[in-house]
Amino acid sequence: MADLLSTSISGLLAFQRALDVTSHNISNAHTPGYSRQITELMTRPGQGSNTGWVGNGTYVSTIKRAYDDFLSGQSRSASSAYHQLNTYATQANRINNLLSDTSTGLTASLQSFVNAIQAVADSPTSTPARQTLLSEAQTLVQRLQSYDASLRNLDAQVNAQIESEANTITQLARGIADLNQQIANGYARTGQPPNDLLDQRDRLIDQLATHVNVNVVPQGDHSVNVFIGNGQPLVVGHTSARLVATADPYDPGRKGLSFQTASGSVDVTTSVSGGALGGLLEFRSQMLDPARNALGRIGVALSEAVNAQHGAGMTLTGALGGDFF
Repeated sequence: MADLLSTSISGLLAFQRALDVTSHNISNAHTPGYSRQITELMTRPGQGSNTGWVGNGTYVSTIKRAYDDFLSGQSRSASSAYHQLNTYATQANRINNLLSDTSTGLTASLQSFVNAIQAVADSPTSTPARQTLLSEAQTLVQRLQSYDASLRNLDAQVNAQIESEANTITQLARGIADLNQQIANGYARTGQPPNDLLDQRDRLIDQLATHVNVNVVPQGDHSVNVFIGNGQPLVVGHTSARLVATADPYDPGRKGLSFQTASGSVDVTTSVSGGALGGLLEFRSQMLDPARNALGRIGVALSEAVNAQHGAGMTLTGALGGDFF
C-alpha cells in the first residue's frame, strides 16, 4: 500500500508542477519576450524484486522553454536589416523632400536665374531685365545658403542620433552582462535553466539587434558573448565594453564611434553595420556627405562660370565687368 501511495503521490506532485507551469504560461500570454515553458516528465527508476521490476511513478526532470536558437538568430538578423533600411529611408526622405520640390527646389531657382540671364542677353540695356537678374541671383544665393544650412542641421541631428544610439547600445550591453552573471549563478545553484532570466536576456539581445548587427555565441556556463562590427566583443561573460561617440580627429564637428574596453580603445566607425546605428552611418556616408559635396560644387562651378563671363564683358559705361558673385 505504501508503494502504491508513493507512486500515486509522485504523479500528483508532477502534474501539480505541470499545472503551475501552465498557469505561469497563461499569466504571461501577453508578456513581451516571454517564451512558453514546457514541463518534461521522466519515469522514476523501477524497484527490482524476484517477481520483476515494479515502477515507482514519475517526476519532473526539467522545465524548459519552447525556444529555437536558430529561428531567434534569423529573426534578429531580419530585425537588424529592417531597422537599418528603415532608418536610411527615413533620413533619405528628408533630403529628397528638401531638394526635389519642382516649384521651390534648386532646379526651379537655377532655371529662373538662367532665364533672367537670357533676358539680359536679349536686351542688354534694359534696366528692368538687369534688376530682375540681380533679384534672381540673390534668390539663388539665398536658396543655396538655405539648402546648405538645412544639410548642416541634418548632419548635426545625425551626430546626435549616433551618440544616442551608442549610449543605448552600451546600456543594453551592461544589462546583458548582468543577466549573464545571474543565469550562470542560477545554473550553478540548481542545475536547471532559469527560464525567465533567459527570456529577459534574449529580449535585451533582440532590442540590441534593432540598433546594431550582433553575433551571439553561447558559452559553456550558459552565458553568451555578443560581438558587433568586425568581431569586436561587446559582451564577454559578465563584462561589457562601451561604445562611445567621439569627435572625428579630422572633423571635430563629426561624430565617429570608439569601442572602449579595459585593454584600450579602437575606432569602429567604418566597421559597424546593421540596425538603426548602421542605417545612420550608411546614410551619412552614402547620401548626406555626397549631397553636401554636390551642393558645394554647384555653388563653386556656378560662381566661377558666371564670374568669368561677367568679367569678360563691359558695363553700360564701357568699364570692364567684375565678379558677379
